[in-house]
Amino acid sequence: MKIWALAVTDAQTSEMALLVHPLVQLIVGVIRLTSNLKWFPFHVKAFELLTYLNEKTGQFVPASQFMMYAFENDRWFNAKPKPLTDKSVPETVIALKVAKKHFETTEVKDRMIRESIEALTLFLAANSKALAFPELIVPLSVVLRKFKKNCSNNSYRKMIGTFLDLLKRSEDWIAAERAKIGDKSLKDPAKIHQQFSIQLKDKDSPLNVEAKKVIARRTEAVERKIAAVTANKK
Repeated sequence: MKIWALAVTDAQTSEMALLVHPLVQLIVGVIRLTSNLKWFPFHVKAFELLTYLNEKTGQFVPASQFMMYAFENDRWFNAKPKPLTDKSVPETVIALKVAKKHFETTEVKDRMIRESIEALTLFLAANSKALAFPELIVPLSVVLRKFKKNCSNNSYRKMIGTFLDLLKRSEDWIAAERAKIGDKSLKDPAKIHQQFSIQLKDKDSPLNVEAKKVIARRTEAVERKIAAVTANKK
């Protein structure tokens, strides 16, 4: 699927660009095969492909709900974790499924929360300059607030609270920018969207700023692991 996504987004002026919608449908269909959290690593990979297509083609993909499975299982996060019997849990980037022996460990739960927030940050950052951004995040915010309320883990509550604050700052930023629109007539919605895009062309939303930090952290982590493997081989 990743190869197809790269091919489609690299050929926007050719007939292959017509495959964006069928590819999105395929990826969504694959994600919907199961909502079992054991398949979280695969869900993250598929979701980030949807984010990539959204960002590179400029076509909005309503996909945030596919990264909310974890936050709809607050009872599982509240359950007493099992001890980790291995030295480490395989990285999400190379795994497709969480092994049964790892599934209820603190390490996996921590990773699911952290990586879900990161994936949502990248997805929402790709749409954070949209005129309808404040309305876009309403359903997501409701689920996150419910999770925060029901979750007994203070660390997770703090992480969710920080992310909700980021969404609020981005929402307020867009609301302030919407107030600057000169012609707000609904006779020509396309003109309003075009005007808004030009207005925000050289600006970054709070989500854009955070997304750059996420990408930088991921790049740094990969570089460290490559350096460690290279050093071990020597």
